Amino acid sequence: MEKYHGCGNSFIITAYDKKYENREFIKNICYDVDGFMMVKTNPLEMVLYNKDTSLAPMCGNGIRCFIQYCYNHNIINENENTVKTPSGNIYTRIINKNPFLVYVGLNEEYYTYIDNKEYTKKTYIINDTKYEISLVNSGVWHGIVIPTDFEKALIDMIILREYPEFQEWLNIDIVKIENNNIFVKTLERGVGYTKACGTGVSATYHILKKLNIITTNEIDIYTEGGKITAGKDDSPYIIGPSEFIEHIYLGNMDE
Repeated sequence: MEKYHGCGNSFIITAYDKKYENREFIKNICYDVDGFMMVKTNPLEMVLYNKDTSLAPMCGNGIRCFIQYCYNHNIINENENTVKTPSGNIYTRIINKNPFLVYVGLNEEYYTYIDNKEYTKKTYIINDTKYEISLVNSGVWHGIVIPTDFEKALIDMIILREYPEFQEWLNIDIVKIENNNIFVKTLERGVGYTKACGTGVSATYHILKKLNIITTNEIDIYTEGGKITAGKDDSPYIIGPSEFIEHIYLGNMDE
């Protein structure tokens, strides 16, 4: 087993083995990481569990780490690879190996909410503050918030995240725009606040474009863990790093 991170979003990765599909094992091994990932082959497939042991449909940072693990273990031999995930097949391309950078072609975003309505601005009042949340699915569902008080929003969004309509599926991204730089902090389902979230960066790009806050087809978005590039040509994409951290040994349960 090995530990990797993508912009600080960290994962333990290993080859698929059914014995690891154990909630208690996953919970224990994720005590200091964001997720546990297994690699299936023929076809190449990413199986990712969140810290709370829920199965993640997709992760933009995780899939870059997945690709680096596969490259390091000779599971893949080409720069371009398609990875099966619960949210569909994801195209990836290694664009640099030192530092390790991966282009991730995401599936087309969509905005239709579970009640078949599109919400670019859905309003909530929390602790006497009005928040407008814009919903988009960039592989998983995200709610984008651009608050006037960023630090207060970090606290209030924990409350919003627990609303019954959001509990099972929504990630929330709090956006700060300062000196033409865009910074985002993601409250991720099953994890909590993370240092970075690839699909959250992509979701932020889509909403800022939809609200005409940005007009370019590609932007750099900053997270606590580093910079991720987001854009859209024929389809949405992100470009970001992955880094190997260390080997993990589990005694009798290890490979």
